[in-house]
Amino acid sequence: MEPVAPLVTITFVAWMRRELLRKGIESALALEYQSIEILIVDNSPSDDIHRWIEHAYPNVKSIKTFSPLPLPTVRNMLVASARGKYVVFHDDDSRFAETAGLCSAVEYLERNPHVACLAFRQGNERGNWNPQFDGLSVCPTYTYIACAVMFRRSDYLQAGGYFEGFPLYGEELILSLGYFGLGKEVHYYPYVPIIHEQVMQGRSRDPGKRYHLADIVMTPGAMLLKAPFPDLLFWYPLLLFWCAVKVAFFQRRPIVAIHGLVDAALWLPTFLTQRHAIPRYQFHRWVKTRKEYQRGTRERIRMQSQQRMSGDASDPMRRKESNIE
Repeated sequence: MEPVAPLVTITFVAWMRRELLRKGIESALALEYQSIEILIVDNSPSDDIHRWIEHAYPNVKSIKTFSPLPLPTVRNMLVASARGKYVVFHDDDSRFAETAGLCSAVEYLERNPHVACLAFRQGNERGNWNPQFDGLSVCPTYTYIACAVMFRRSDYLQAGGYFEGFPLYGEELILSLGYFGLGKEVHYYPYVPIIHEQVMQGRSRDPGKRYHLADIVMTPGAMLLKAPFPDLLFWYPLLLFWCAVKVAFFQRRPIVAIHGLVDAALWLPTFLTQRHAIPRYQFHRWVKTRKEYQRGTRERIRMQSQQRMSGDASDPMRRKESNIE
């Protein structure tokens, strides 16, 4: 008798984007891995998406919120409701890019109980891949992207789930530190590519600002919540300064950076009152993993850049176009 394949719960958070959600559902239904359940929370202001799911996909379980809830709360609802041993997070604008990889991802987690979470390869509909999650081989990493991840449900619950104190963005780093606090690992797994469509529908008028503000608050805020003392005294100001500098100078949005610093100061008491630091040894393990993964990412980006430059130099048509210009 063949062993029963572990159930995987594939989750979506819906927000007024029916056609994009349809792509995501269809990509899940097309997977070669068949032991799945699809679970959706419709967090939209109306029940249009919820009613459509009931009619178009009667085998898909859909939950409707009474009114829109903060995204971390919705993610925790999905995990609490999931029946699967493993859970995949999707947004309503993300989808599987191919059908085969989830089979090997489940096998990988089954063989490696010390791994709590797999960070998948992530790109957009134009074929541009996130350089942070675009390597060719499996390796330990220190965080993940929320719409491109699979984890053990039991580890998620034991690590405390998503931090519900902040309404949107930045929860990944906090939960990743929680996994390390359990003595577990997060691995980058490139064989499940995820497409996250970059569309404005359903987003705020300035999504970049919203993301930058969250980064300035939540990246150092993760240290307030999880870093042990005295490491906290180094990492919190360092990450607060670095996040603000990135926004002010690299993104050329100094007003947003100042706004973020003010927000970070206002959120500081909340983080301190909900602080649950992980053991110092596990935090140092996270720091080492972060350093090694970032070094590998920089080296990979450098090599890819050199390969592109070498390819351009060896292409006679490109040289001809360059000479004409």
